[in-house]
Amino acid sequence: MKKPLSFALTAVSLTLLQACGGGGGSDAGNAPAAGGTVAATTTNTGSVTAAFNRGATARYQLTSVGSQSFGVLSTSVQDAGGAVTTINSNVLSGSTSVKEISGDASYAMGRWAAGTVTTSSGATTLTGTDNRAFHYIAINVPSAFPATGSLACSAGAFTSPTYTGGGVTGTTGTATGSATLIFGAGGATVGGSVNVTAAGSAGSVALSGSIATPTSSSTTGAYFSNGTGAYTQIGDAGAGAYLVASSYAVTLANGSRYIGVAKFRCS
Repeated sequence: MKKPLSFALTAVSLTLLQACGGGGGSDAGNAPAAGGTVAATTTNTGSVTAAFNRGATARYQLTSVGSQSFGVLSTSVQDAGGAVTTINSNVLSGSTSVKEISGDASYAMGRWAAGTVTTSSGATTLTGTDNRAFHYIAINVPSAFPATGSLACSAGAFTSPTYTGGGVTGTTGTATGSATLIFGAGGATVGGSVNVTAAGSAGSVALSGSIATPTSSSTTGAYFSNGTGAYTQIGDAGAGAYLVASSYAVTLANGSRYIGVAKFRCS
């Protein structure tokens, strides 16, 4: 059975975070200025080159064990280290740990590994020592797709995939992948895959799908029914470049199911 999508359609307006200075092209760039409430203590990994510039067309993906939430991103808070700690009504607070942070003005992603997560369903505590985690990515979708074009995509950025059930119990794995992006009369066509390895086993998920309009998405396989699949959107990376942003689930050869988020820059 497919799980219902959760869409936040409020019109709350927050001051956008601004970068402290000009950023370079590496992960060691400048961190954004603090916005909103910063967690009491943090043990994060990763970095950003600039604060995410949340625009009027911002969208988010947030996935965890047994839960997926996708929709308009109307409210967000990004801390001084680049971790997004508020995604609409979903908030990470307390002594927090956000892993695999990456981002620039066009996107922000990471994995909530420890802290108190408050959602519309209530509050839960992540210990950072088990498989429970929330993977997120935020993007701005383009106002329109190009009429035509075949773009080359980067090697990608990934959160460490986390175990959700089945097979051999585990916590985190590793992910690699590739993507292709073609624009045409039917919109955007995405190709490629994400490959996951954990506990000595491996599996992959295809990203193949068609996205008719900038505000729509593609869902493949059994993503919403405890199998292998992916939910994919196209983001605007500026200067004629685009993002392929996917939340995915992979069932490994040993029967274990892992989830995560992936981002590819295509130009």
